[in-house]
Amino acid sequence: MKRFLLFLIFSACAVFKAYPCLNTYYVFDQEGTLYSMGGEWQYPFNKNFNLERNVTHLKKLEQKLKVEQNYMLLSDYAVCLMKLGKPKVALEILIELYKHYPSEYQIAANLGTAYELNARPDSALKYIKRDMELNPNDHEGSEWIHVKVLEAKLALQQNPDYLHDHSVLGLKQAQKKDSLLFKQLTIQLQERVPFTPVPDPILASLFTDLGDLSAAVRSVEYARAYYHIAKDYCGSQHPELDVKIKTMDKLINKYAAVPVPHRSMEETPTHVGFFRYTELLKDNDAGHYMINWDRLNTNVAELTAYVDYTKSRQEARTDALKKEEKQKEEPKLTANKDDSLALKQGGDHTTVTDAKKQMDSVTHWGPVFMWLYMLLVLVTGIGLYLLVRRLRK
Repeated sequence: MKRFLLFLIFSACAVFKAYPCLNTYYVFDQEGTLYSMGGEWQYPFNKNFNLERNVTHLKKLEQKLKVEQNYMLLSDYAVCLMKLGKPKVALEILIELYKHYPSEYQIAANLGTAYELNARPDSALKYIKRDMELNPNDHEGSEWIHVKVLEAKLALQQNPDYLHDHSVLGLKQAQKKDSLLFKQLTIQLQERVPFTPVPDPILASLFTDLGDLSAAVRSVEYARAYYHIAKDYCGSQHPELDVKIKTMDKLINKYAAVPVPHRSMEETPTHVGFFRYTELLKDNDAGHYMINWDRLNTNVAELTAYVDYTKSRQEARTDALKKEEKQKEEPKLTANKDDSLALKQGGDHTTVTDAKKQMDSVTHWGPVFMWLYMLLVLVTGIGLYLLVRRLRK
């Protein structure tokens, strides 16, 4: 009987040790407040776009555009062209679309971005402001940051040393404790990074602010990584970054000794601690995919002729919604997370919030499966015990 009890105890311990999907990661802010990151601690920024996937998407969009003649599909086509490095062609398409749909905030936003990618920040500023006028909540209310970036670009045209004694956002100390601002800046950087060659002083300034915000409202561990991105990836020469990084190093070491709460038997709490900033920069084009432009349509006149401009904005939207409903009824693959959340594109994409919902689902069902597994171990143990006793008789 003693051996049987020892066997059950050993089996139960093995269950907890072997249960890998409920690791919970923790971080500390600069005041020592503990935050749970859930089961996933990496939410990287995309350094570039998945070119092969966007080429495939571009071809499918043209086929759909020929059939449906919907202006929203052509707007998506222009977005893909920008991701593939053809901002001039995209700009011509979006100028034509805006003539017909000047009240469509998605087109205004895409047009503003196209102007920016064509090195015309003055025109870009006009249309990003128009986007904000049409939809103040676009990109979760973060487009004011886009405006600040464009204003900084215009200031740099007048004074190349502008960012030596200014920051892009010009945040006050109180603003650097705003969790909403932290979220908005993260959204804007997720969109901006894959479009921006480095070194880049504007990206460096934004990541420095993101580090300050992270240290104050969420994580000194992430703040350290953001400062390193500003310095080592974006090429910032500001000496203040070295001071900030050293401060984060001290805080991480200080909080490493703080015990992390063990809230449930199935949870394995882990302190994030030190990690390399490169773990937050994702390369979606490691193979350097070569685009064959001979097989892709970049003829603006032909592409814009596909659209039925007699359809009102509401009619086009209704058609698109009907198509979406039909697609929902069909089996579809999980959304790919390789690309940024940039621009206003009709396709599905997975956000950080979606990822957390998926992790919450795993966390919710995880204990159920664990207890079922323990029950199976218990039943198996009892069965083996009874079998051994019977054989001995």
